[in-house]
Amino acid sequence: MKNTSTRLLLSCAAIGVAGGLLFIVNSYIGGTVNAVIPVLYGLTLGVYFVPGAIAQALYRRGGVALLVGVLSGLVSAAFQPLGFLAALIALGIGAVQELPFLVTRYRIWPVWLFVAGGALSGLILAVGMYRLVGAHDLDGVGTAILLVGSFVSPMVFTLLALALARALAATGVARGVARPDRRARPRV
Repeated sequence: MKNTSTRLLLSCAAIGVAGGLLFIVNSYIGGTVNAVIPVLYGLTLGVYFVPGAIAQALYRRGGVALLVGVLSGLVSAAFQPLGFLAALIALGIGAVQELPFLVTRYRIWPVWLFVAGGALSGLILAVGMYRLVGAHDLDGVGTAILLVGSFVSPMVFTLLALALARALAATGVARGVARPDRRARPRV
């Protein structure tokens, strides 16, 4: 994160704290869903992609999803059953969110690239949920619901995060911190 200002770091910290609070609530909701209706557990996992996607969409800078993810995980670590493992999982999620933009060298920020990152994350989650929840013990319909929910959830929550980022940008919170979109044409 070259040329990182204090304002950017504090903005990422604010998103990280809000994300951490979201992670705490979701850990208990997700744990309950996993215990009661495990086939729907994958639908709850997309929440973990919201803080990083908001930071990426707002600031269009490399490393912000990773930073916000780690901060969110650290904030939530003391208050959820996974403990410090939550921070490591959030680190992994932030790293996967950075990958599509790293490939483009952080030069372009179109919506389709966010969705592609969500699809990559969803694929990783679907494989993980198959092994973690024990989808091999479920019937065919249950397995399909678990895998499709795990795959679609990161994309849906990433799109939700983009809408939230647009609303935040309209308030001016990213003014002076966000990199300009090089593809944007000046309005006449």
